[in-house]
Amino acid sequence: MIEFVLEPFQFAFMSRALAGTAMIALLSAMIGTFVVLKGLAFIGDAIAHTSFSGLALAILVGMNLYVGALIFALVTAFGVTFLQRTAKMRSDTALAIMFTGAFSFGVILLSTMPNFAGDLSALLLGSVLGIRVQELYWIGGAVILTASILAVTWDHFVFVSFDPVGAEAAGLPVTRLQMLLLGLIATAIVVSIQAVGMILVVALLITPAATASLFTKRLVPMMMSAAGFGLVAVSVGLLMSYYLSAPPGATIVLAATLTFAAALAVSSARRRLLQFG
Repeated sequence: MIEFVLEPFQFAFMSRALAGTAMIALLSAMIGTFVVLKGLAFIGDAIAHTSFSGLALAILVGMNLYVGALIFALVTAFGVTFLQRTAKMRSDTALAIMFTGAFSFGVILLSTMPNFAGDLSALLLGSVLGIRVQELYWIGGAVILTASILAVTWDHFVFVSFDPVGAEAAGLPVTRLQMLLLGLIATAIVVSIQAVGMILVVALLITPAATASLFTKRLVPMMMSAAGFGLVAVSVGLLMSYYLSAPPGATIVLAATLTFAAALAVSSARRRLLQFG
């Protein structure tokens, strides 16, 4: 059994894939908890779509993929706040306008390249097994940065996230802190796209946190549980990919979904036992 688990990770590319996706699981847990509790899944999806344009632009001009994607993701995150504040638009309306326009722009950029189909496939589905050492540094840096920001601003951040009216009455910079949250969501999505691609990135951000929410609504325990579920998903997903010769991004998300289904069954059974106990 031990050999079955360890065999895939004797290869350097599998070890890098595990290290990268494990760090992404930790990052997703920290940010995904806020996304799930505040109902921001649609925002995450919109940021993922606009990041696609940043990736396409980065490929076209030869710049770092993470930098290009992060620029577009942050423009989306801050643009939504701007439209809400100045044009008094609903957040879903502002998001729909920005992510459809940005995604179309990305497709047009990619269509000008000779290997359009290959680039599009890589961006949509990810390339877990292609994670390089320098990309591990980017992901690790994002984890450290996010953890540091949350540690320094934790009390104010939680207050603004769950009671913005009360926080504003208390004199806290609500708009800036909300923009900071969106910026952290954008960062988490951008560094995750390399692993699972634009289509599946939101699932990796949300599903482990949603699984944890079945057992607790307390922020810190939920965040820790989400990290655990995420680590299980990436480990099992990589093993599934290796032995089934399947795309690793898809198997990781499938493992996360199956974990959620199992947790839902356990949670439902526990509630029934408590009702009849």
